[in-house]
Amino acid sequence: LQTTLQKAEKLISQVGVVLTYLSGGLQDLSIKINEVQQTQQMALSIIRAQEEERKRVAREIHDGPAQSMANIVLRAEYCLKLLDKEPDKIHDELLGLQKIVMLCLQEIRKIIFDLRPMVLDDLGLAPALKRYFATYQEQYGLQVEFLFFGQQRRLESTVEVALFRIIQEAVNNIKKHAGVDSALVKMEMLPDKVTVSIRDQGKGFVLSAIQDNKERQGYGLVGISERVQLLNGEMKINTAPGKGTSIQIVIPLQR
Repeated sequence: LQTTLQKAEKLISQVGVVLTYLSGGLQDLSIKINEVQQTQQMALSIIRAQEEERKRVAREIHDGPAQSMANIVLRAEYCLKLLDKEPDKIHDELLGLQKIVMLCLQEIRKIIFDLRPMVLDDLGLAPALKRYFATYQEQYGLQVEFLFFGQQRRLESTVEVALFRIIQEAVNNIKKHAGVDSALVKMEMLPDKVTVSIRDQGKGFVLSAIQDNKERQGYGLVGISERVQLLNGEMKINTAPGKGTSIQIVIPLQR
């Protein structure tokens, strides 16, 4: 009987070890499944963001350069007709045509800059942001004070582009929703991380509303949050109606 009890206890112990192992394995599997699901959701969000960006670019080209080029063709055809009948009017028509071409060129340059500013590839993040803020003020009237701290250096291309897009989207949000004509952007580049602070003294909003996806989309926070997550970063938002908005972002860097 004693031997039987010992065998039973040993068997129970072995079964317990197996169950513990299986339990741990199931927990690990559950965690991995959740990680895969989160990755899939993020991938879908990225695809949606890319499609929205394509729609925006297509709309800007259709409403801007495409219309201008159609006008150029019509004006050029008109000039050809004037060449034989009323050559004196051609000079004024060509001046008008020149203005349209210059405007079209400006629109194309703006679209290219919004897609990917060349200065970002040539000089890096801080110079690209300075150029962007200056251009943004000229076009939209929003003055952005940019303060840079730390040692300026080149980061990985993906990090530079993502940070540029994050700040670009945040500034667009201020223009669309804050109701102010100025903002403050601070960036500090440390050996192991980059910190970004984006502030305005505008309308603000109810922070809990960002939990609603529609509200987050309306304030452009989805794209910002997803890019921060892709960089393994952290983001904090402080805001309240009538109190302005502050976004704090920390992005770790590989050393």
